[in-house]
Amino acid sequence: MNPHLKNSIHCLLRFRCFLDKCLLQALHTTVMTRSSMPGALYGAFEEFLSFLDGRAAVANNINMDKYCNLPGMISVREDKYKKETVLFSVNRRHLDYLSFKPERRQEQKVDKGGDQAVKETQSPKLLEVSEIYKPSIHVNPIFASVGADTGKLYSALEASDVVFKYIEKGNLVKPMSKSIVVLDPTLCDALFKGAIKKGSAYPTEIHKKDLGSTFVSRMQAHHIVTRGSESVVRKGSVRTIQILTERRQGNKKVTKLSGMETFLMDADALASELQKKFACSTSVTELPGKKGHEVLIQGGVIDDLGRHLVEQYGVPKRYIEILDKTKNKMQLSIFGEEYP
Repeated sequence: MNPHLKNSIHCLLRFRCFLDKCLLQALHTTVMTRSSMPGALYGAFEEFLSFLDGRAAVANNINMDKYCNLPGMISVREDKYKKETVLFSVNRRHLDYLSFKPERRQEQKVDKGGDQAVKETQSPKLLEVSEIYKPSIHVNPIFASVGADTGKLYSALEASDVVFKYIEKGNLVKPMSKSIVVLDPTLCDALFKGAIKKGSAYPTEIHKKDLGSTFVSRMQAHHIVTRGSESVVRKGSVRTIQILTERRQGNKKVTKLSGMETFLMDADALASELQKKFACSTSVTELPGKKGHEVLIQGGVIDDLGRHLVEQYGVPKRYIEILDKTKNKMQLSIFGEEYP
């Protein structure tokens, strides 16, 4: 391949990766509802991407998913009245969205007096949670082939970049269909060895939109939790906080909280704080057969407690499970799905 052409392709891939990160940053920090990204702005972004691809900048004929390596994360629709392409929905449970850690914004310092300063010093430290992955024996050959460190921990986006570098290096994109990747023996084993039922044929190709998630699923899941200067890396996926409300002694309600240690929260200190906040009695007990504690709160404070963990301690809503046993129809759900 011509060195200049190869360098241009490499630059374009890096730039598209940068655009992916910009989009993820916006989805985390700015785009909270479908009205947060105006159609005109969205169309301008499409037009800009069309320019990068060297084609006519006609926004109405461009599909955003074709340019971002984040399929399945966003969906768009055309506004029939304004004739604009509008961001319609965001899949905030997408693997790349969950694993992305947004950049912190610099906040302007405003002098609000001594009371505000005391309040800031007493507030819990900022929490950051990231899902990361370690190469396994299945995918090690892919990492080694592109010179990537097999002992390092990767975000889902970084891991996807590795496998896409591999297909670029091996020229594995199907010539007649650019969205299809032809599987060579090494890539096929990395994705499917041990996962295919005995007697079934191995796939010979895979769609690009499925490649990244399939590749990441073959890696060892880890997560890193950071609160202030304290940081811990654990194996496995992030364990959720459980909040349960049930009735005791007739019509009295109690609320149980467990799993707070995952997010570097001390059970005793939290129980003392909740006692003052909800003006009720609390107690702490060790969970039988498990590492960790359970905080028992007198009263049905399931929603207030969940909101407190989100607003005061920065726990993402997707990591809080609630179970209300006091309702006729008992259902386990993720906290805040019905809240804005």
